[in-house]
Amino acid sequence: GQGRRAYVLVADDNGDMREYLKRLLAPDYDVETVNDGAAALAAIRTRRPDLVLSDVMMPNLDGFGLLQQIRGDPAISDVAIMLLSARAGEEAALEGLQAGADDYLVKPFSARDLLGRIAVQL
Repeated sequence: GQGRRAYVLVADDNGDMREYLKRLLAPDYDVETVNDGAAALAAIRTRRPDLVLSDVMMPNLDGFGLLQQIRGDPAISDVAIMLLSARAGEEAALEGLQAGADDYLVKPFSARDLLGRIAVQL
């Protein structure tokens, strides 16, 4: 049998990016999208995702804030998190990984690269 599909939660305040990611991931995963970190946190506590794909720059609670909240909550602290950011450069990536992210991808990224990295996390 196929077993269950992995559940991926996408948090991004850009509607086009949310739609794009949903289209990209929907063939292989159960996907839910939210538009900020606060909504993501509520969604995670309702249904635990296998992976959170979060933009860094968001209103209400940004990607780093979301990461801190998740890592600081024993009930959900081991959820895999991949940050997406337009902030190029290794410093930003390092900052994300040091903050506890499992992976960090700089926009624009290729669909293949993203799907490959998600497969690694799952």
